[in-house]
Amino acid sequence: MKTVILILCIILLIIAGAMVFFHCGESKYYKNFNAEMLARAENTEENASICTEEEISSLPRCLRDFCEFVQLKGTKKHAITHCLFKHADFVFNEKNGTNIQMDYDLWIFADRPHREAFCKSAIMGIPFEGIDYFDETSRSGGMKGYLAKLFQLFDQTVPNMERTMYLTLLAENAMLNPSFLLSDHITYEEIDETTCKATITYNGVSGEGTFLYDKANGILRFESSQRQTEQLEDGTFRYIGWRCEGGNFHNGTEFKVPSYCKVTKLYPDREVVYFNANEYELVLEK
Repeated sequence: MKTVILILCIILLIIAGAMVFFHCGESKYYKNFNAEMLARAENTEENASICTEEEISSLPRCLRDFCEFVQLKGTKKHAITHCLFKHADFVFNEKNGTNIQMDYDLWIFADRPHREAFCKSAIMGIPFEGIDYFDETSRSGGMKGYLAKLFQLFDQTVPNMERTMYLTLLAENAMLNPSFLLSDHITYEEIDETTCKATITYNGVSGEGTFLYDKANGILRFESSQRQTEQLEDGTFRYIGWRCEGGNFHNGTEFKVPSYCKVTKLYPDREVVYFNANEYELVLEK
């Protein structure tokens, strides 16, 4: 009997120790990620420019209307966007219907377009962490996943990751740091009063998509057929549609910011909202 009690006590101590480890302190993966982003921020030059009426007037009609709506004129052009989305709804696995809530720590650098993000969640109480990464040396990237702060589950590379990254940061920064719409890396072609084509080019790589500004409802959408990939059963990839949307804009510290950010996969026969955030902390630097 004493042996059984001893074994149970040991098991309980192991469980308690694991729970403390899981929920106290940051993992080495997040510490490394945060250190890398802070180092990149330290090496980013200050942008002293402001958004002028002349620059905004050169944009297509839909983006002029959007910039007027968010009151961009006269605000500072920030080089760094740091946004922590909290408790965002995320579709972890479409096939088995696994949905999770996660905190998503996003960094975007505008001068030399670069984007990385770190997500924190839990699966059955066990911490799950992921990194959306890009390696400038190899010019490749993808998603790394870690379980229990210790074990790497996967390192999934993404085809044409450089173009994917540029399109993603274009869509996100248009809502969170709209001075990026004035970047020299972006060219536009007006389609009509509500839509325009945008092409972002950097380091010899280009990607394009379409902005739509719903003026009546105050919603900005960006869609691209070059951003989202789907892996087929034979291991190959194909492109599907992708949409990023922000709405319910309200006054921020410098200009209006969205109350929600939503990202959707656009299949030929259906749409899947796989990221939906209604709570975030936004810091614009340099």
